[in-house]
Amino acid sequence: MELLRGGLRREKVVLLAGLGATVVQQAALLAVPWCVQHGLDEGIAPGDGGRTAFWAAITCAVAVLMLVAAAAGKWWSALAAHRIAHRLRADLAATAAGLDRGAIDPFGQGDLAMRVTRDTEMITAWVQGLTRWARVAVTVALVLPAVALLDPVLLLVLVVSMPVLGLLNAQFPGRFRTANEHLSAAHGDRADAVEDLLSASAAVRGLGGEEVLVRRHHEVSARVTRHTLGVARISAWWVSVPPAVLRLAVAVGLAVGGIAAIEGRITVGSLVAFTSWMITMTVAVTVLVDLLVNRGQARVAAARVAEVLAARPVVAAPADPRPLPATGLLAAVGVTAVRDGRTVLGPVDLLAAPGELVVVTGPTGSGKSVLVRLLCRLDDPDRGTVHFGGVDLRLADPAEVWRRVGVVPQRPVVLSGTIRDNVTLGRDVDLAEVRAACRAAAIDEFVDSLPDGYDTVVGERGETLSGGQVQRLSLARGLLAKPPVLVLDDVTSAVDAETERTILRRLREWSPDSTLIFVSHRPAVVAAADRLIRLDERALETVGG
Repeated sequence: MELLRGGLRREKVVLLAGLGATVVQQAALLAVPWCVQHGLDEGIAPGDGGRTAFWAAITCAVAVLMLVAAAAGKWWSALAAHRIAHRLRADLAATAAGLDRGAIDPFGQGDLAMRVTRDTEMITAWVQGLTRWARVAVTVALVLPAVALLDPVLLLVLVVSMPVLGLLNAQFPGRFRTANEHLSAAHGDRADAVEDLLSASAAVRGLGGEEVLVRRHHEVSARVTRHTLGVARISAWWVSVPPAVLRLAVAVGLAVGGIAAIEGRITVGSLVAFTSWMITMTVAVTVLVDLLVNRGQARVAAARVAEVLAARPVVAAPADPRPLPATGLLAAVGVTAVRDGRTVLGPVDLLAAPGELVVVTGPTGSGKSVLVRLLCRLDDPDRGTVHFGGVDLRLADPAEVWRRVGVVPQRPVVLSGTIRDNVTLGRDVDLAEVRAACRAAAIDEFVDSLPDGYDTVVGERGETLSGGQVQRLSLARGLLAKPPVLVLDDVTSAVDAETERTILRRLREWSPDSTLIFVSHRPAVVAAADRLIRLDERALETVGG
């Protein structure tokens, strides 16, 4: 709720304007039956069209006022709602972009997407509906005194229905909130299943894996359906039972009011006004039910959004970060990594000086990719330290570490956009530098052969590129930043031997003073090493250097 209140405080001026317009709208709506009452009681007389015309004109003016106020109220409430939603999405995107793997893992990518889309849409709907509380409040504030002036018995009919309505409404919010929480969690699970189905089905096709992914999608979809029907069942009773009470009250009120009119206690115009006000009260109760439903949904959605906004990276900056030198020796001293109670790396020692090509090799499961993450401070070691220029990386700001130690991952990500977009990542870089980085990555000739060159759109997730082209494009991206240390995680595994030799040669030419740490088992890479670190599942062996 604090998240919701904070958004409302920032947009209080616009919201207050919308509330004011809505108050005018509802007051005008309730004034129409009053105008009709006087028109009937004073204007319907033989040979006297003046009073009828007068009250008709008054009713028309009130209707125009209601139209203008309704439009203004809708506009201002929508403006506030979408501003709040835009700010929430921006905050969510900024937070998610700063989270590391350890912080993101509890959510899942599909679930995160649901929190940015579906949950913020629920909050938007709730904010837009806030002005409708004014309609309910104005209806109660004006209808009760107006009915009391007509006849105390009619007021009694109206007032008796209110506690019954309150008791009925008290039965539903808790059940609805619990059911909606289950539904939101199921939606998140299905989003993850869809993400896996779309991204991984091609990789496991022919192995029977696609059937597993489809079956998993069907299972979570069935769970979504089950919880959706549960929410709909509660909502159906909630939406139908309370208004039915007031509709019954309208029928009773019509009977009591009809008797009062026959006995002369009220006029026919008053009976018409009372019936209209009772119907308006029924609508107000229906609106109130919708508002309570939206409030329950918004609370669940806001809690899910707040969980993401409260998340913090596992690899965090210290309170007083130490600066890193512009260049220096990268050293890992006795680093060990433990995952789920099992040691997956170490202890490992590694030294990499400026200008050196250090190659890390070893069998599958020896912890090569884990070591990459430790060297770049994407994770912290459980024991041991990683230093750059004599400074423990845990004592420095992670953003500064990543400017000193770049990484090209084993499974690079290709963004939707052009070749140039993927290399620059939105940075303002001259095309000549982009070309030079692509040449060092041995992808320049391929790009030049494309009809639109560096402006060629690569398609979603690089679907138009081969595995080797994706690797070299990612390598060009890493080279463009020219970090003092560049860690390459098996970035030539999908290229042929001749291209690999070209890349190794051009890497040395690109920045002779840079430190290159190359994780690979390829013979050409191993042969080019100035220093070779060989890992196995038991111990570390240093060869050469």
